[in-house]
Amino acid sequence: MSEVGFRVLVAPDSFKGSLGASVVAERIRAGVLRAVPEAQVTLAPIADGGEGTAEVLAATLPGEWSDVRVSDANGAEKRVRYFRGKSAEFGSIAFLEVADVVGLPHAVVEPERRTTKGIGQAIRQIAARGVDTIAVGLGGSSTNEAGSGMLSELGFRFMDATGSSLSPILENLQEVREIHTEALDALAGVRLIGLSDVNSPLCGPSGATYVFGPQKGVKALAAVDATLLRFAERCSARIGIDFAQDEGSGAAGGIGFALRLLGAEMVSGATFVLRAAGIQEGLRDFHWVITGEGRSDSQTMMGKGPAMIATMARDADVPVSLISGALEPSDELTAAFDGCISIQQGPASLSYAMENAGVLLEDASLQLTRLFASARHRRA
Repeated sequence: MSEVGFRVLVAPDSFKGSLGASVVAERIRAGVLRAVPEAQVTLAPIADGGEGTAEVLAATLPGEWSDVRVSDANGAEKRVRYFRGKSAEFGSIAFLEVADVVGLPHAVVEPERRTTKGIGQAIRQIAARGVDTIAVGLGGSSTNEAGSGMLSELGFRFMDATGSSLSPILENLQEVREIHTEALDALAGVRLIGLSDVNSPLCGPSGATYVFGPQKGVKALAAVDATLLRFAERCSARIGIDFAQDEGSGAAGGIGFALRLLGAEMVSGATFVLRAAGIQEGLRDFHWVITGEGRSDSQTMMGKGPAMIATMARDADVPVSLISGALEPSDELTAAFDGCISIQQGPASLSYAMENAGVLLEDASLQLTRLFASARHRRA
């Protein structure tokens, strides 16, 4: 059976620390074409709100890069770039990544003293330059203070029992007794969107602290979770709406929650990127979808890009497969895809896998495509 007209959509996320999403897509395509040279392969590298989201979006929209000067998670000054583009749906739109401002690799102070003030500074400066929409990618943060620092730059003031102002960092949140919001005008007329890479609530067993806190160095998880809950209750009492348990409020250590307080829409980062690229509407035109990421485990199914791709493909009745740098199978994960494969086919060190990810990825794509093509032939 000829495979002429065999249409494949390759829509992977990045392999963090190793390959960007565009390179991952190219290596998967190379493997597919080694197995089926006549296949028609369309590349749609994705991002789910984490690192690389702005780069992927910049590839789909006309626009240019600019920068702002802000504080990082440690309180030190840094220059951060953002992409400003044009969209038929969102008008003039700016894309900012939390990871560029308060990313985990650059955090040196203790988690209790890290701040998201730089996110608020960036949003305020970008809004002042005149845009219709600001979209904030929420993956890769080093912070766990419910976005309080960001809020302090956009009109919120936090006071203790004596009426004294508090520095908005995690170790002070338990002292918050009053919240003032008299100056909430920095975003007047600007549409704010949070691009979430997870659907976690702010608090609880599946919330920001318990799931993501350990990788940021957060200790005493139960106490920190309780602190965020009390802080959220006071914020919600001031605003009049409780967002703490909403999906995505736990993204980026609670920046998702803070964005909701500011009136932001929370959107799946993967869904947003695919919509911007115009891919979602055309999924039924493909015979097979391949997605991938650096590591696949239980967190994948919490709103990560490959999980969103799987849902869209299933809705379009198109088979979807996952290629991962490291695979930790679970019933939920394997049920979401028509096949899951790791690029590591035997014992290997992490350094070896990362250094040779491109070759391993291409070989895995070759083997997966041969299996898929063989199954198509038998069904035919």
